[in-house]
Amino acid sequence: MNDALQSDPEFDALLEVYREIELRVGRVMQAVCTPFCRVCPTPCCRTAICREAAESPFLRAVHGSRQAFDPKSGYLGTTGCKLGAGRPPVCHAFICNRIMSQQESDERRYALDVLGDLVGYLGKGVWLKRHLVVALSEADLRKADGVLFRQRLDTAATALAVLESYFASERKLTPDEMQILAGIRRPVAA
Repeated sequence: MNDALQSDPEFDALLEVYREIELRVGRVMQAVCTPFCRVCPTPCCRTAICREAAESPFLRAVHGSRQAFDPKSGYLGTTGCKLGAGRPPVCHAFICNRIMSQQESDERRYALDVLGDLVGYLGKGVWLKRHLVVALSEADLRKADGVLFRQRLDTAATALAVLESYFASERKLTPDEMQILAGIRRPVAA
């Protein structure tokens, strides 16, 4: 992380919570999607998408630029993305039709959609009513709405705990859990 952001301990603490949530989302997503992705002849990752992780001051603050951006392959390595955290939200949100069509129920598809939306939800509307990813400079990140960011982190952490439990077991979501997930993404009416 750069020196300018290190001088703001409150923002650094929020970034650390963001990073941990993104890593946890990635672990669940990997468990669900890897069986499909590892045999896919056309990976969804594109260098143009990776470029956002290299150019966004917010995403650079999250991933810390520990991995070099390759103009030809972006952050894509032989086993997937080299970034554990600091990926553009679309990297989590995009779940191909092949994966979705293989989910055994509408509930599981909905849960996977919510999981994919969590990272994007975290920064939505936090910087001048826009997503943190579009902040133009490190100084702009200081204009983030810390209260809203904290609320979104707390809401997402609660939803993620539900999703981690759900995907780790063979069970249905409870009505209370559905209400928690609806705070991230409303279920499609049947």
